[in-house]
Amino acid sequence: MKLNEGRIGRQEATSLAAMGVVASTVFYPNAAEGYRYGNASYVAALLAFSMLFLLFFITVRAMRRRGAAHLGAFLNDALGGLFGRVAALAVILFLVISAAIPLIQFQWLLKRFVFPDNLVATICLYFLPPMLLLACMGLETLGRTARILFWLLAISFVLPMVIPAASYETYHLFPLPLENPLAIVQSAVRMTAQGMPAMLALLIYADGVQGVRNAEKYGRIALLGGGLLVVLLQLCISLSFSYSDLQEIVSPLYRLLMLQRSGINMRIDKLVLFLWIIMGLLAVSGYLYAAALLLCRTTGIGDVRPPALSISAAAATLALLVSQNAEWTATAASAVRNNLYLLALVPPLLAAVAAYLRKERLAA
Repeated sequence: MKLNEGRIGRQEATSLAAMGVVASTVFYPNAAEGYRYGNASYVAALLAFSMLFLLFFITVRAMRRRGAAHLGAFLNDALGGLFGRVAALAVILFLVISAAIPLIQFQWLLKRFVFPDNLVATICLYFLPPMLLLACMGLETLGRTARILFWLLAISFVLPMVIPAASYETYHLFPLPLENPLAIVQSAVRMTAQGMPAMLALLIYADGVQGVRNAEKYGRIALLGGGLLVVLLQLCISLSFSYSDLQEIVSPLYRLLMLQRSGINMRIDKLVLFLWIIMGLLAVSGYLYAAALLLCRTTGIGDVRPPALSISAAAATLALLVSQNAEWTATAASAVRNNLYLLALVPPLLAAVAAYLRKERLAA
């Protein structure tokens, strides 16, 4: 497989990007500090996607200003050969870590609710074959699979909002963290970083969606649709649990499905969980493919499959190490989680600033 193995259209690119936005912002380790001063996760989500939309707009317009065909070319053009490669490697590292984070959540959910007698290492092996296959099959396979499954997977996120509707209580929204708006901003910055890998991946394979202009259009649609869904999910979570409860719940979204445990709802949570895992694996494989593609363009490798295999194995290994609950891995994971926004925001912002300081070229 070469580096220009195929193209995808609007529906495929939008579906894949939207899945990444939802997977990375919903299936993320629940930070208790986000609810320390009250329950306003839905407000933070709204602010986060506004910031993400602005950051994506700035980056894309800078790419068009310099006539870059994709993110790798943009980093190299804006920051120069050496610093451009360093920035590209930082983006690759960010994508690998971002791919491992949803896998950690899925491993915990499967271990806790589906396979309690299995080892985490065994559960982790369930993810590796589809990740390797999808990442190596390339952009067309990822995009078309995402398009086929899009509406089924969208329904799997509507169900957690509809099933427990009778349990919603407005008093769970209080107290609002109005006395500490800085907490909302901090949560929003973290969530902005969580949504960045889907947008960076889209810009990395921008030439695979017929140019940066189309990537900008598809990214806007994915951010609007995925962002609206995430905000609604956060609002439903806030209506269902108090902020003190949310400090202890690892996966509030899955707990929503478990609020009504009668009739058909007795088993629907397991079915929905596996649909979420399918979506998560598609999104993660998209990140890993984009990271492998950027690595090939940075180092001159002519085939994306060997890096895709290595990077996929690295992401699965990271997820497995964190799931072992060792003291050093917990400390390292906490440090990475608290500083991940730097890897997400600094490379594109630096490149955008450098691009705006230089002369304009023909738009891409």
